[in-house]
Amino acid sequence: MFWLLAACLLWGPSFGLTPILMGEKAGQYGMDPYLLSVLRMLFSFILFAPLMSGQKISLRRKGQLAMLGGLQFGLMYLALFVSYRFMTGYEVALVTIFTPIYVSLLDNYLTKNTFKLQPVLCVLLAVIGAGIIRYAKPDLDGEFWIGFGIMQLCNLSFALGQVLYRRMMKSSEKLDDMHAFGWMYLGALLVTLIGWGALAPIKDSLQNLQQLPLSAWGIILWLGLIPSGLAFFMFNHGALQVDGATLAIINNVKIPVALIIVLLFFRQSDVIDSWGRFSIGTLFMLGALWLNQRPLSRLWIR
Repeated sequence: MFWLLAACLLWGPSFGLTPILMGEKAGQYGMDPYLLSVLRMLFSFILFAPLMSGQKISLRRKGQLAMLGGLQFGLMYLALFVSYRFMTGYEVALVTIFTPIYVSLLDNYLTKNTFKLQPVLCVLLAVIGAGIIRYAKPDLDGEFWIGFGIMQLCNLSFALGQVLYRRMMKSSEKLDDMHAFGWMYLGALLVTLIGWGALAPIKDSLQNLQQLPLSAWGIILWLGLIPSGLAFFMFNHGALQVDGATLAIINNVKIPVALIIVLLFFRQSDVIDSWGRFSIGTLFMLGALWLNQRPLSRLWIR
């Protein structure tokens, strides 16, 4: 679980830094979101590329890893960054609350295990906790719901990637994920390049890129190497060491972590409009995580 929680901490600043790059307010850089997804995956790939030759991997498995990376990271980032056009950074963090449900349902469906009631209840508690933090606010406009819909594609692709990665790495062909991850980032890079070429005004986005100051490049480098490169590896590595329900719940633990980090480091006091709801919602998520670790109280429906 350490790897999962550490990844959540590294992801936290992203929800404050990404709007600085893509926003158009004073002091922000107005970057094209599709190009930003390409650059993040490029730097992530560069980080792991030297490790790709460390283990002999079959051509078939390389292709599977690349397609998996294209799904979990490439498609996810394309949807994620488009959603920033309709929502603020902390709203983007909050509408990931349904990812645990997707993870739990997909894991149960693909593994064809006997249905377990307690893990499902724990996942629902985590979702309710995240919902308490955000969805008591009545001022949800039309743009928010557009972003919400786009984010479900993001959540689903990220969830499916997690579940398939666990199955692949536990298959008969033993893989060291440190050596396999470069192929995933290669696939993600190709998907984001295709998305950028198909959906973005390439000439305009390249002109904007040439005008970026050094401070903006520092943010891009940080986002590509740390939250994208290192944290995604840590999260997938940690996913191999826990059960499906714990993995699902941890997907929502990043929400209060992200809100606290955005509040402390970016001085966005409006990210937490009610400390009471924030505290109750966080307790729901921590309680779900604790309850899921109680093996003697597991309930089975056969």
